[in-house]
Amino acid sequence: MSTKASTLKSVRRFESPDIPMSAIRRYVRQVIEKFQPDKVILFGSYARGDQREGSDVDLLVVMPAWNEISKASRISWELPAPFTLDLIVRTPKHLQRGLEESDWFLRDIMETGKVLYAASNGAMGPKS
Repeated sequence: MSTKASTLKSVRRFESPDIPMSAIRRYVRQVIEKFQPDKVILFGSYARGDQREGSDVDLLVVMPAWNEISKASRISWELPAPFTLDLIVRTPKHLQRGLEESDWFLRDIMETGKVLYAASNGAMGPKS
């Protein structure tokens, strides 16, 4: 059996809306250890607390540079999440430009999302 197959087989899958915040935080810690992002933000229904059956977990991962984005695009492949995941990866520059250009999607993430990790303080965000 390949490593990938055995990894996938050993991952406990959670079904919405029963995904505990502890499982999301465990996954974010793995992302931090392997990819060293600047920031990880939970957004969407899990950030708002209105998830329901069929909801996925939405994460914005901010990587320090463009070359890091190509590396980080492997996150989903190398770190299979134990839940349905929608992962967006951006650089700080791309994020800033989007906010300056009034990108409603990025603005909503920044205004309503929950920062789970910020490298500037080196810690996971507040427990929810």
